[in-house]
Amino acid sequence: MGAVVTGIVLVQRTVEQDPTYASYIAAGVLVMVLGLHQRRMDLHFVLRHLLYPRAAIAMEYGVLLLLVAIALGLAKAWTAMAILLPGIFIPWIPLKYGTGVRARVVRAWIGPGLFEWKSILHITHPFGLVLWLAALACCWLPVLPMFLMGIIAMLVAGAQEQCEPRAMLLASATDARALLWKKVFGSIRLMLIMVFPVVIGATIFRPGWWWIHALFGVGMVVLVIYAIVLKYANYRPCVRLEANGANVAVAAVFAILPGLSLVPLIMVLTELPKARTNLDAYFHDHHH
Repeated sequence: MGAVVTGIVLVQRTVEQDPTYASYIAAGVLVMVLGLHQRRMDLHFVLRHLLYPRAAIAMEYGVLLLLVAIALGLAKAWTAMAILLPGIFIPWIPLKYGTGVRARVVRAWIGPGLFEWKSILHITHPFGLVLWLAALACCWLPVLPMFLMGIIAMLVAGAQEQCEPRAMLLASATDARALLWKKVFGSIRLMLIMVFPVVIGATIFRPGWWWIHALFGVGMVVLVIYAIVLKYANYRPCVRLEANGANVAVAAVFAILPGLSLVPLIMVLTELPKARTNLDAYFHDHHH
């Protein structure tokens, strides 16, 4: 209870000192809740065994959103409170689709080594494409296009939790440095393709916010890089690294807040040596 009260007070004081943070805090919490929902391993169990599963999940997420709403209400950030309202509909967002191959044209543009991107396209198409087009279409609105891009970045980051078999790892590159280079810079290229048009569009309508949009775009790119590096820092063949989700969610909150995207970058630099050391063991130890 003490931690909850402390968190509410900190958010309240932050917003009172700089009201421009309110919308970004609200959007960041929404992205975090979406990320938690995407990583729920008990989702199929809940859907099958509860009488009203979606409503139960909505109430669970509603408690998290309510705490932030209380802090924003105490700071009289009413508009930011309204941003939290769509969060109750997150349990109804489709995360899985059929088994057929989807997004063939888009997948053809992605290199074979970036299987995580191909996987997330297969799972979320056409939902992901609709999100991106909506972000472009809403560039004239404040915050919303950045929020939608944040959802896409969280989806991409979530795809990095599944570890490939060691045979696939060895076939992807000759050593740890080459693998990380291919994964990181390939993902940077794809993220820039998605983020750059939205940042430019939003800046056209709000030129005074150019630095906020630029920092947000950089933050989303760094968030995905962090998810990749964190994956290989804890890599184990054929294992889904569910615990990484909490770290990525924390990094997402910092990445969304203007001026704090440096925090995820520091997190990347901290995990990078661990990723190289861990991967070297799998590349050079024949007993794995």
